[in-house]
Amino acid sequence: MKEKVVIIGGKGTAVVIAEQIYDANIRFSMDIEVLGFAFDDPAFSAGINGWPVLCGTHEAYDKYKDDKSVKFVYALYRSDLLRERIALRDSLNIPIERFLSFSHPSAYIAKSARLGYGNIILANCAINNNVVIGDFNTMNTNTLIGHDTILGNNNFIAAHTCIGSGLKIGNGNFTGLNCSLKNLIHVGDYNLIGMASNVIKDVKDGYVLVGNPAEPLIR
Repeated sequence: MKEKVVIIGGKGTAVVIAEQIYDANIRFSMDIEVLGFAFDDPAFSAGINGWPVLCGTHEAYDKYKDDKSVKFVYALYRSDLLRERIALRDSLNIPIERFLSFSHPSAYIAKSARLGYGNIILANCAINNNVVIGDFNTMNTNTLIGHDTILGNNNFIAAHTCIGSGLKIGNGNFTGLNCSLKNLIHVGDYNLIGMASNVIKDVKDGYVLVGNPAEPLIR
């Protein structure tokens, strides 16, 4: 049965995910289609990139809850509002099993990797052996996660991020474009790692890090 997808959001990564699902269907014959977006901005009421805006964000589950073939993608994350946007997702009361777990067909996922619910893995990512990934992580194009790394929940990983091997990464972290994280370090919760930063030592909770090597900017 074809999976039908409603994307909650309508800018930035929400549209990237829609286009990659479309690509998975057209080029790779994956049995999946985007129905449209659930989005609250009236400026986009006419549609987004050829897909309709179906309803508001808080209406999406009630509109489709009886159609078990419909899955949801939550794509309203922002680097500066991760806690608030995660709380918003949870307030929608969508059962976890109704969230789409999507891997673009060009991504590599080792057979020994273990993934939870609601993870979005976009084109050309590589998830290596014995990686453990929790729920609701977004891995943008060309992300690499090295072997034996443990990744928690609600992490947003921007494109071209390179995460080494044997790391332990917590929840709600945001990595900017072209970041790198050294082997065997620990990263806590709700850190923002700036674009092109190189993290070479342990990080606790709630830091903004920038530079090479990455150092705290504010806390």
